[in-house]
Amino acid sequence: MVSSVGLKRRVLRDDVVEHIVGCILKGHLKPGDKIIETRISRELQVSQGAVREAIRDLTARGFVETEPYKGSRVKVLSSDELYDYFAVRSELEPLALSWGYELNRIDVEGLMSAVESMFDGVERQDMTALGQADLDFHRTIMECSGNCSLVRSWEALANDYWMFTLVKQHLENGVDLGVHAQEHKDIVDAVKAGDLELTKELLRNHYSL
Repeated sequence: MVSSVGLKRRVLRDDVVEHIVGCILKGHLKPGDKIIETRISRELQVSQGAVREAIRDLTARGFVETEPYKGSRVKVLSSDELYDYFAVRSELEPLALSWGYELNRIDVEGLMSAVESMFDGVERQDMTALGQADLDFHRTIMECSGNCSLVRSWEALANDYWMFTLVKQHLENGVDLGVHAQEHKDIVDAVKAGDLELTKELLRNHYSL
């Protein structure tokens, strides 16, 4: 049985995480900005302990960088890190897809549902919804592999930070997010056609810089 105190701590931490992520996505906290525990504690009227727990979660997810004696700040997007990140994902996801084909586990409905949510996010200019749908699409691909170790490796890449940051950058740079969503639909169309090699090629091209 979970104690009410333990449940309250968990909910508070999650609320703080959601608040900080929202501030990052809305631009109130920019890359490199310090995250001041006392300020957030006062704003949300929660303990500094809850804020500290949230910062630890966000550090693990890649949104935040923490240095001893210097505190925490919003992660700065490095072009080298971005290249490395895409290089890893461009190998993991085609591998997961190959195993999914072998096991006949490709979740076409799940992929199409994520694509529809992406187009809906584009239409409503809801970048958070678009980023989440994008993330759901690629998580569905990974889960098709049926391999928990492979999925955990993918999860360890702090995908939500990169995904939401990239969507935000696309918007700021005037990139047509409809085209971004269409790339995902093209991948689903290749899956429906049963063309594994084309699907893998589209996935790798999706991550080309």
